[in-house]
Amino acid sequence: FSVTYRNERNFSKHPKHRLFQDIFMTLVKNRLTCRSWVIQAPSIHFLRVLICLRLLIRDPGYQELLHSLGGIENLAQYMETVANGYLNYGEEQHNVDKLVNMTYIFQKLAAVKNQREWVIASGAHKTLVNLLSARDSNVFLGALLALISLAESPECREKISELTIVENLLVILHEYDFLSKRLTAEFLRLLCAESRVKEQVKMCEGVPVLLSLLHSDHIKLLWSTVWILVQVCEDPETSAEIQIWGGIKQLLHILQGERSLVSDRSSVGSLSSANASGRIQCLHLSDDPSPDEIQENTFSLQAACCAAITELVLNETNAYQVVQANGIYTIAKLILPNKERNAEKISLLQCYAFRALRFLFSMERNRHIFKRLFPSDLFEIFIDIGHYVRDIRAYEVLVSKLNLLKEDVLKQIAENIESVNQNKAPTKHIGNYAILEHLGSGAFGSVYKVRKHNGQNLLAMKEVNLHNPAFGKDKKDRDSSVKNIVSELTVIKERLYHPNVVRYYRTFLENDKLYIVMELIEGMPLGEHFHSLKEKQQQFTEDRIWHIFIQLCLALRYLHKEKRIVHRDLTPNNVMLGDKDKVTITDFGLAKQKQENCKLASVVGTILYSCPEVVKSEPYGEKADVWAAGCILYQMATLNPPFYSTNMLSLATKIVGAVYEPVPEGLYSEKVSFTIKSCLTPDAEARPDIVEVSSLLSDVMMKYLDVLSTSHLMLEKKLDRERRRTQQYFMEANRNAVTYGHQHSFLSQ
Repeated sequence: FSVTYRNERNFSKHPKHRLFQDIFMTLVKNRLTCRSWVIQAPSIHFLRVLICLRLLIRDPGYQELLHSLGGIENLAQYMETVANGYLNYGEEQHNVDKLVNMTYIFQKLAAVKNQREWVIASGAHKTLVNLLSARDSNVFLGALLALISLAESPECREKISELTIVENLLVILHEYDFLSKRLTAEFLRLLCAESRVKEQVKMCEGVPVLLSLLHSDHIKLLWSTVWILVQVCEDPETSAEIQIWGGIKQLLHILQGERSLVSDRSSVGSLSSANASGRIQCLHLSDDPSPDEIQENTFSLQAACCAAITELVLNETNAYQVVQANGIYTIAKLILPNKERNAEKISLLQCYAFRALRFLFSMERNRHIFKRLFPSDLFEIFIDIGHYVRDIRAYEVLVSKLNLLKEDVLKQIAENIESVNQNKAPTKHIGNYAILEHLGSGAFGSVYKVRKHNGQNLLAMKEVNLHNPAFGKDKKDRDSSVKNIVSELTVIKERLYHPNVVRYYRTFLENDKLYIVMELIEGMPLGEHFHSLKEKQQQFTEDRIWHIFIQLCLALRYLHKEKRIVHRDLTPNNVMLGDKDKVTITDFGLAKQKQENCKLASVVGTILYSCPEVVKSEPYGEKADVWAAGCILYQMATLNPPFYSTNMLSLATKIVGAVYEPVPEGLYSEKVSFTIKSCLTPDAEARPDIVEVSSLLSDVMMKYLDVLSTSHLMLEKKLDRERRRTQQYFMEANRNAVTYGHQHSFLSQ
């Protein structure tokens, strides 16, 4: 029967359709649902019944008939019994063949939307999940293919997600063959619509496993994996973890389109049929699609990567890394009209690229870049979309407008995009350093990202214009100022070693300009986080406030008490936040060594964060930094500075009297308001020093230490797991090498 009718798909329209229906009903009534026969029947007889049912069930009419006869519940019960025996007591060939046939039947049932609830109601999905641990590849693939079809429906997906499944899927993605990985990635993509699955991916440390799949060259595996990342990175911690593991650079590398990618035409249905008939191993997955199909699949993959980056850049640190990794250039190239075929796919890709760019534009520090990209009318539409709009349809008007532009305008946009390419050969060199990027400007000059000639490390270099009036009216005064600054920075360079304080490496003079080479901090100033949160209408959590403020206290204690240094210009723009809000205090251009029992009498620094004694031109010391820290703490709580006025006299009066709006009640604990009030004590003598401020936070600091200790232990455990996994990998590799050597030696004889 199986040989004669192996290619038949529509038994209900066959000339012998009545006979086939009688056979089917007899098999279901007198065999499958007949408990007495099932109990006593030899294994080979039941296998033959299943083979016949598998062939007949390909007819959609027979699928409904199986349900009406109660066959699905009985089949699910029998599959559970066979699966338990197979998984617990070892492989027996008839059981393997039975499971392959039964998983195929459930795959055919699950392929039809309104039949999936029958499968779930029978409980078959639980057995199918258990069979993902099967050692036989055909059983494993049969179960996986059936589950993929089930997961297409939200109700079924929810039921599957209630089971413990993610850890097993991650093992498959990490250790199994390519086909298993490809199908499992698609299954996990569907499941990640459920919040509990996304949480399991996080708890099972799935991010590094998923990112390892991005090294594949197969478009469908990449596409499924990227869409998993899109869904899991909605969680802020997972989003940050993706960046830490290098996921942003991997996504941008895919977008660059420099990799040679492959694809195939296989579907779940074709794979299921091949698996059930034992042809899965000889099925050519590399059945070459046409160039148009490859291109269409590539566009879909690039759109997925744009979607992932869109979600990731909601985290300010991630957005900064996208820009630093030349992401604006890489993504902007995708908006340009493409004269190839697949116009619909190209337009959709353009929408996804525009959305990623618009999310990046929402960060204030990036906006100057975009002003260089688009003509004014297009830029106006770009702005009018608004910040953080996810609906992809909102970007269609941009794509339509762009695609209707004249050739010369499009050429100009293309040239504008090339102008923001950070990988262009450096056009400027200063000393032994190649200038790579202008990072920003301050009161005394500009800051650049640089690389030393013949070096790999990126550094920051501050260029200070010595003709600034602040350095003196004539050459003699300027020379004296420069000498003092160089002397001061030399001491700082040699003495400052703290994780929350920037490292200085070198100072030199060239063409009437002073250059200060320092550590490049990968992150964003705290001030830009304030702007970003205001635009998103969000607030800092109290835990995050203390996490940042404690690091600020640690840095100031080190500077004040161990190194006798006052920063003197502590502002949100001089506090950099890196990965996981790691704080680094920067810009000691106005700092000065504090001598024992001396007070500093010069009026410098940013007035908004200046203490009363500075405003009154009185001597001041380390407590000026404590006042500034209080201002920063207040701004973290309210997103506004405590003292502000466009009138300088009014501003000075507010500062001297410490007159500020209290933090709104109910936002944070009393400890936040009390710490702010203590730091903003107008009388310098009564104002606490940094150690006294820290003593106010003893319970918060103990929690901070607990988190650090827990994190340290988790990292040690993770390192130990990775070490054991690596050792196991090398042991297996060595065993395989020895086995191969013996086989090669035997064959050569």
